[in-house]
Amino acid sequence: MGTKKIYGTQIKHYSLYYLFLVFLAFSRSLIAYVFIISNGFAPGGVGGISSIIYNATLPYRPDLAATIFDPGITTIIMNIPLLIIAVIYLNKRFALNTMLVVAVYSGFMYMFGAVGFPKFLATDNGLLLLAALAGGCINGVICGLMLRNSMSMGGTDILGKLIYKHNPAIETHWIIFGLDLLTSIASGTLGILKLEKGIGASEGMTLVLKPIIFSIISMMVSSQIADQIIAGLQSSIVFNIISDNPEEIAKQLTTKLHRGVTISHGIGYFTGKEHEVLTCVTSKRQINKVKDIIAEADPKAFTFITKAHEVRGNGFRRFD
Repeated sequence: MGTKKIYGTQIKHYSLYYLFLVFLAFSRSLIAYVFIISNGFAPGGVGGISSIIYNATLPYRPDLAATIFDPGITTIIMNIPLLIIAVIYLNKRFALNTMLVVAVYSGFMYMFGAVGFPKFLATDNGLLLLAALAGGCINGVICGLMLRNSMSMGGTDILGKLIYKHNPAIETHWIIFGLDLLTSIASGTLGILKLEKGIGASEGMTLVLKPIIFSIISMMVSSQIADQIIAGLQSSIVFNIISDNPEEIAKQLTTKLHRGVTISHGIGYFTGKEHEVLTCVTSKRQINKVKDIIAEADPKAFTFITKAHEVRGNGFRRFD
């Protein structure tokens, strides 16, 4: 019975996990179709290149844009060599998850185009900005959740993991950022294709820079939100307290707030005086209570406070 129960629990866990994977891939394809590709944005990665190809082809050969140059098709084609590399050189679970995400994303992307799903077509700069922000925000949340759960959309994520595996000293996130930035800059091609004979210099520059600027905005918003999701939304507070009455402060923090305290020995460089240094991690809602305890036990205590992300262990989030 015990073995069957464990087996059943594992099946339930993996079923929910891959259902979540499909949901995230579907959501990302929907947002990309509605906000990103439909407005000619290319916020980095393979998806950005697919957007450029699609939007460059659409005005001249809509038949090709709806078939072989559809973003769903070009995304999966460009990811195939990278997925093969991921299977050979990277974590197999990551590679499998990425393959499923890319397949689901590409499938839904093609389906949206085939059925003529509605798009958010911006008609002025204000709506373009709204589309860039909306697409960037939602994509950032989805991307963060994917990376927290060993998933990715492939493309530059695979390149980044591969570089990091062979040389951890390299700042891979800057390499990925550089590649994504180049893709966003390349979206200026869409503006160049709209240039006509006799157009003014200012108008021409606006046509070229507009897709670049909005692509970069979307990319930056997405990156910032993804980083926040990966780091953890539940920030905690770290109190570092230098006091001549450490025992009383530690006792009050332990008994009243039920928080652990670490006491270490320190020497002031300028004064040469010995002090005890207390370190205590608390939740945000307890910050004023901790300040009150310190003020009551030792009004002269020197305290500095920092934020901590992704706190795990006793009294906080458990390890997975």
